Amino acid sequence: MLAGIAAAAAEPAAPWTQEWDQAVVGAALAAMDLNFDPGEAMLARRVGGDYNYHSALRNTVVHPTRESLEYALLLLHAGGPEREERARKVIDRVISLQETDPKSRFYGIWGYYLEEPAPRMAPADFNWADFNGSTLLLIDHFHGGRLGEPLRNRVRESIRHAMNSIRKRNVSMSYTNIAIQGTFVTLAGAQLLGDKEMWAYAAERQKRFARTVDETGSFAEYNSPTYANVSIVNLTRIRMLVKDPDVLKLNERLHERIWLHLGKHWHVPTRQLAGPMSRCYSTDIGKPLWLQKALRGRLAFATLDEVQSGAVRGSGEIGIVDYQCPESLAAYFLKEQPPHQHRELFTPSVQGVTWLDKNYCLGSANRADFWIQRRPLLAYWGGPERPARYAQLRFFKDDYDFASALLYATQERNRVLGLVNFRSPGGDKHVSIDMLKDGQFHAASLRLSLVIADPAAKIRVDGRKAFIASGAVSIHFELRNGKFGDQEPALRLGQEGPHAAVIVDVFRSSAARLVRWKDVTEAYAVFTLAVNAPQDEPFECRVESGQTFARWGELELAGSVRVASAKEQDQAFRETRKGRPVEPVRLDDRKLA
Repeated sequence: MLAGIAAAAAEPAAPWTQEWDQAVVGAALAAMDLNFDPGEAMLARRVGGDYNYHSALRNTVVHPTRESLEYALLLLHAGGPEREERARKVIDRVISLQETDPKSRFYGIWGYYLEEPAPRMAPADFNWADFNGSTLLLIDHFHGGRLGEPLRNRVRESIRHAMNSIRKRNVSMSYTNIAIQGTFVTLAGAQLLGDKEMWAYAAERQKRFARTVDETGSFAEYNSPTYANVSIVNLTRIRMLVKDPDVLKLNERLHERIWLHLGKHWHVPTRQLAGPMSRCYSTDIGKPLWLQKALRGRLAFATLDEVQSGAVRGSGEIGIVDYQCPESLAAYFLKEQPPHQHRELFTPSVQGVTWLDKNYCLGSANRADFWIQRRPLLAYWGGPERPARYAQLRFFKDDYDFASALLYATQERNRVLGLVNFRSPGGDKHVSIDMLKDGQFHAASLRLSLVIADPAAKIRVDGRKAFIASGAVSIHFELRNGKFGDQEPALRLGQEGPHAAVIVDVFRSSAARLVRWKDVTEAYAVFTLAVNAPQDEPFECRVESGQTFARWGELELAGSVRVASAKEQDQAFRETRKGRPVEPVRLDDRKLA
């Protein structure tokens, strides 16, 4: 099959050239130059009042460590005496902010900002050893000879501290992007410093990550527009910097697998990664220059004029790193395919289904939560125009996504049957950093929202049914059953930020009230959603002994209607067809390790 795809992709390319690389670096530098603070020898920017679960700083000017190091790398890449001198000052300043005491809990990491060292963060982000360590490795590899011996020695010591932090933390290999990034830092750093003990750790870590992928054939941090790029760029860095042939062979197998994973979810008509997504910051993928470069310009999101003028920007490192989509997989991104369904096992318990059609795509995860970065149920339509048109299912506590709300769903083609319930213990805005204390909280609203990002869409609500029409796409959403204590959920048309939304009010009060999970006997909602599908499938739903059992045509689902731990909710969930479990489907049966 891959050979056929490769043949289909072998078409004349509009090439990505060195001129494009220079334009990307130049545009990124021009924007960063405007924010350089010579007094601190770092970039400066203003943070607003929005919630950030690692930092307590709000509405103030800050000096970020990560972006400042990235700026130094680009300054050195651009070259010239003034830029190189500025780069040396930035590097000297940023590495002085690293925690270098091996006895410290924060050893080897940085705070996000000069103004907020790691011990004062809420809480510290240990990933900064991985992110800043990787940039320092690129600085040393490409430009170390221009730093001067004293500063280069300090850079290498900083890399050593970062490596030690990464090894001490020894993050789970299911934390996909950091598992790969930390592997790059420890492999390349051990090679650079001749550290045999660290090399042994890093080489085994790479194998451990591959064995983790082999458990399901795919990635726990699945289908993330942002973090797939982080993973790919670090696999590319390994290919560029590390010399060991065995490491490089395994690295290439991992690189091919993650591109296959993305390709299977790419929707050519809309130029979007179809859902579901484990982590996402912007539902519209925008104009990813890294993807354009990886496909050698054949997937054109921007023109050279747009890049040179700064109208379309990406990370300046795109102009430095040798992104390459395997040619055998390129047609997944370039050639429209007939309508088809893709089912993929991500973790031993989480599986996704994606329906890719000519005019739209629809994807869902069978198990997920509603943390703000999740995209557990998502549809796109309307072609490649930007901004994208999409429908995203979210759950809000007042005005922020509620991490204690859970989704259990089953999908075939263009139909989804879903159950929303709640976990306790559980988080508020984050799944683990801000846990609800004693299983209680204040809220005026708990609501399930199907957010419609299309100002031209026509939306009608009729009782418990909603109808959304946009061009060649129609979406039918129906609230089928639900309870929240003694309240019955209700459906209405509303607004979430700039977008219209079909809203299920699971709980609604005129003022904030104390909610104690132990006092809520039942808390759940059952819904159905279909895109371009008739609504004549028979539906039935019953609740008994704390469980709901729902059937919609061939789709069958069972789960808890009570508030319980995530483990208990997972154990109660079943998705079946005629009483038989839905089988797991691996992305690829070939073993990596």
